Amino acid sequence: MKYLFLILFSLSINPLFSQNSDKTKLYIIGTVHESSNILNPEMLFELLDEIKPDILLQENDSEQIAAYFEDVKPNSNEQNASIKYLEKYPKTLNLPFEFEGRNAYRKSNGMTPTDNLTIKLIDSLYNKNLLNLENTKIYKEYLDANKSLIAFSKKGFKALNSIEFDSINRYRQNIQHHSLTKITDSETIFSKRFVTKPDGQRISLREGYKLWCNFWDLRNNSMAINIIRTAYQHKGKKIVILTGVQHKYYIKELLEKYHDGNYEIVDYFRRN
Repeated sequence: MKYLFLILFSLSINPLFSQNSDKTKLYIIGTVHESSNILNPEMLFELLDEIKPDILLQENDSEQIAAYFEDVKPNSNEQNASIKYLEKYPKTLNLPFEFEGRNAYRKSNGMTPTDNLTIKLIDSLYNKNLLNLENTKIYKEYLDANKSLIAFSKKGFKALNSIEFDSINRYRQNIQHHSLTKITDSETIFSKRFVTKPDGQRISLREGYKLWCNFWDLRNNSMAINIIRTAYQHKGKKIVILTGVQHKYYIKELLEKYHDGNYEIVDYFRRN
């Protein structure tokens, strides 16, 4: 994590960034990736067309952005809405802000498939009443948080970008990435189940899941820093950040935490 904060520190002291100029405007839009009645590409395009950003920041890395117009997913909200916007406004920049090589990084370090396998095993133990009382309570809280999140998400796209949803989502993500590790650390079975990484080495579900949980913090910090770097490089521009809704609260909090007056966070859904 140290390199992340060193980058932030170097940006904050660089005199090039302390010059007076218009603030960069950052619109953080929480999305659902697949088209549905909650959000579809046309709805997202209309939002973009109203904001009229100079720059689109995508939850992709540089390799994915390079092939953005080639590998088009028919059900992708962000990709199809963005392509339509870019065709209408060809001078718009389409840039990445994702952790570079995210998927390969998780796979090579054994974070996947240990993440899904771990959740499935916890769920199986829970349904068979094989967890101790404390761990049963933790997993019940996780299930209840998921139900609350799903129920609230059905209220629509605007609701997904509300403070209320952020609060529920923060609570749920905290359980998933912090509390559930108490289960994997205390239940012996997670140290005795293994998967094989691409390099041929084995990794336990306990170790792999913990790495995956730690990556949640690293990934969100990396994305926030990439956003800040782009804001500095394009002073005074209007930037829309398209991110999965479960990341929105975390990225917004980090942008507020690292804020030094050079950019402005604009809440599209609470402008009036």
